[in-house]
Formats: sequence, C-alpha cells, structure tokens
Amino acid sequence: LFQAKLITKIDITKIDISQIEMKGRKKISDASKRLRGTDQPCRMDGELVPMAPASTLPKPKGLKGTAKKLYQLVGTELASKGLIDAVNIDLLLAYCREMALYQDMMKDLETEGYTITVATKTGSIKQVNPKRKIAENALVAAKTLASEFGLSPASRARVAAMIAGIQKKDDFADFETVDEQ
Repeated sequence: LFQAKLITKIDITKIDISQIEMKGRKKISDASKRLRGTDQPCRMDGELVPMAPASTLPKPKGLKGTAKKLYQLVGTELASKGLIDAVNIDLLLAYCREMALYQDMMKDLETEGYTITVATKTGSIKQVNPKRKIAENALVAAKTLASEFGLSPASRARVAAMIAGIQKKDDFADFETVDEQ
C-alpha cells in the first residue's frame, strides 16, 4: 500500500560558500557610519577611505545648470571635510538634483504666481500651481539627503563633532573612577 521514497542526502561539505556571490546592501563608509552614530567596532570596515582634497571630486555626469553649480559648491565643501567617498557620491548627485529642482520650481513660481487659472466646462477656476507640489516634494527629498551629509541644522552638530574628533562624553564616566585614599 504505502510506497516509501528513499531520500538521498546532499553532501554540502563539498560546496564552497566563499565562491557564492550574495546580493545585499551597499557598503557604507566608516565616515558615514560615524556621522550616523553607528560606528561600532564590529561594523567598521576600514576599507572605504574618504576622497582626497576637492580637486579629486569626479566630474558630474548628467548635471546641468543649477544642479551642476550646487554639485561644485556642496561637493567641494564636503570633500574638503572628508565626508565624500566613492560610495556616497551618488547621494550627493541626488541631493544636487533635488535642490536644483526645488530652486528652479520656486523661480518659476515667483514669475508665474502660486495660483493658475484653469478653464473648465462651466467657466474658469483658480488652482494651486502644480509646480508648488513638485517643489515641496523636491525639498522633502533634499532634506532627507542633506541629513546624511550633515547639511541640515540638526545633523550639523554631529558632523562638527566628528570632524573635530570630539567623542560624546559618557554620562556614567564619573562613577567608574575609583578614588584611592
């Protein structure tokens, strides 16, 4: 009645796991980890080094106008502080694109106005200019990216402390010292 199938064991000792490439998150530089406050010794690579001075900042690909100017300004500043490396150069490009989009839309809004008149079947109505929503979304995205580099006021203190090499004082350090009398 019952047929039992014979299951053979697979010999997994013959598979070399080091040759299997696994996808995962992109590596984050040690400087970025210090900036975020996640610089635990077990997470530090020591492999990703910041770019040298601003002269080695790679030329932007596909940036034009305002975005290109922002890239030169912000990129030079971040490179001089050692906060740019090969991994997070794409984040800088994204930040510059978002801020350029915001600035360009705001310039257009200043000339066109914040409301537009739209013709409908029953007449015309005033609506909020759609460029306003584009500008708002670009600013939200730029703020998110800015916090990664310490460009926002809230994260600037962390970056300043990182650059100066100041470690946050341990609140319990005073209790750990033993006075010998």
